[in-house]
Amino acid sequence: MKLILPIDIIDLKGEGLHLFFKARAGRKLCRLLIDTGASRTVFDETRFRRLLPDGDLTALNRLSTGLGTDSMVGFTGRIPKLHLGGISLFDYHAVVLNLSHVNSSYEMLGFPPIDGVLGSDLLHRFKAVIDYGTAELHLIRE
Repeated sequence: MKLILPIDIIDLKGEGLHLFFKARAGRKLCRLLIDTGASRTVFDETRFRRLLPDGDLTALNRLSTGLGTDSMVGFTGRIPKLHLGGISLFDYHAVVLNLSHVNSSYEMLGFPPIDGVLGSDLLHRFKAVIDYGTAELHLIRE
């Protein structure tokens, strides 16, 4: 079944475009940056703890790279229920990193913070297509 979900396309003051998607972690709404270059879906550590105060975090045994840094300590965070529009993922394990540098950049540009990044693991799994003309994310539910 194909799902068509709205996205926000934000012009970063002439520095390019960023795409955002609203999801739900547990019962709380979260704002995710759509990043086709991110290999995994990632949540900000501070915001993860607010979204899921009882969430399980397990330290990764390796440093994570990307998102504007060389390497950083990361975690795996268990999300009991992650909703992507009409798709519900149960017991989803996301990478959890400190994304404060990303949110600081958004703050300087006058944009709200993100809770995380929707990465290629889920974009590929649900055969995502981004339609810039209609500002929609098309996903195919398994």
